[in-house]
Amino acid sequence: MPTIAPEVDFECCAREWRCKWSHEDDMASLKACQKLLEDMKDDILAVTHDFTRRQLKGREVLNGKIDVSKQTVQRMVDQQCCDFKVIVKLPLDKFQEWEKTNFEPEGKFLEGLRDIPGITEVATQTYTMENVSVLG
Repeated sequence: MPTIAPEVDFECCAREWRCKWSHEDDMASLKACQKLLEDMKDDILAVTHDFTRRQLKGREVLNGKIDVSKQTVQRMVDQQCCDFKVIVKLPLDKFQEWEKTNFEPEGKFLEGLRDIPGITEVATQTYTMENVSVLG
């Protein structure tokens, strides 16, 4: 397990795509961000697992195939700071493989954000992300 400093170990990394949205026009830019996320959901979820909406209609059992504590996609909206963020978390080995693809579909998603009127400060960030067990 990699260590950043003594007692600060990690197994997972996350890539964050973020922007600032505007309250103008009844929060049209935030609504457009959400629509972009919905439109690209299959491509983004495919990063964490070979998952598509077609599987929802099938009978394949995914129990045990996806460890949501280590691989997940989350959307975060901060109403006070006007932040919209998409966070993709993966185990380190899968993250490094994804990094070799330039974090696809990151480019398309960021371009989509930049095309939305009212969106500013489009950026990315990589960091480690670990669950904290309350049980010790």
